[in-house]
Amino acid sequence: MKKTVVVFALMLGFMAMVQAQEKPDYVAQGILTADEAKDGFVPLFNGKNLDGWWIRGTNKEAYQAIDGKILVTGKEGGDWMFTNEEYDNFVLRYEYRCVSGEGNSGVGIRAPKVGNPAFDGFEIQVLRPGWPTPYQRACSLYAVQPVKVEADKPFGEWNTVEVMADGPRIKTILNGQEVYDVKVTDFTKDTVKEEWQKPADNRPAKGYIGLQSHSDSVEFRNLRIKTLPAKK
Repeated sequence: MKKTVVVFALMLGFMAMVQAQEKPDYVAQGILTADEAKDGFVPLFNGKNLDGWWIRGTNKEAYQAIDGKILVTGKEGGDWMFTNEEYDNFVLRYEYRCVSGEGNSGVGIRAPKVGNPAFDGFEIQVLRPGWPTPYQRACSLYAVQPVKVEADKPFGEWNTVEVMADGPRIKTILNGQEVYDVKVTDFTKDTVKEEWQKPADNRPAKGYIGLQSHSDSVEFRNLRIKTLPAKK
């Protein structure tokens, strides 16, 4: 009996050791902070390659993993690159910087496999500072909600973004400043009146996270996500 107990204990210990080895230590790798790991965040980008993503466009070279960053080249045929997994309610954190031209790109949330994430899902705009159209400025909820304050840094510097999508509520923080906190169900065909603004009340509640290859080079790093409980 004692021998059986000892063997069982050894098996449990071995299984625990194997599981610990299989589970990456993202904190030790510098991908997550200790607080983020404790809070339930997981990385969307491993810093080495594009495992966990798929490219919808024909130009697979439009997205490259280089030195811990995702370079979006903006070359023709890049279209969008999406996560393998779909997400509904979450907190998404990432950093970006504009590299060339207008720095035009975007981060899709609740994006579909087909269609335009900007209108069939949602797009958090990426663009150079000082863009004249409010509904297209950096971190605007593209064609839905402009930012209430322009908080992006000068061209070429890294910007830090946090997007919370919780049911109909979307809140975005850019470089520590809240730029909007809205309910997309408020944007109906009867309430949107301004130029560039589009209804958003019937868009998907779940979809992919995406990076857009539009026309310019942009870099992303430190992409991580925490899922939130489903809305009842």
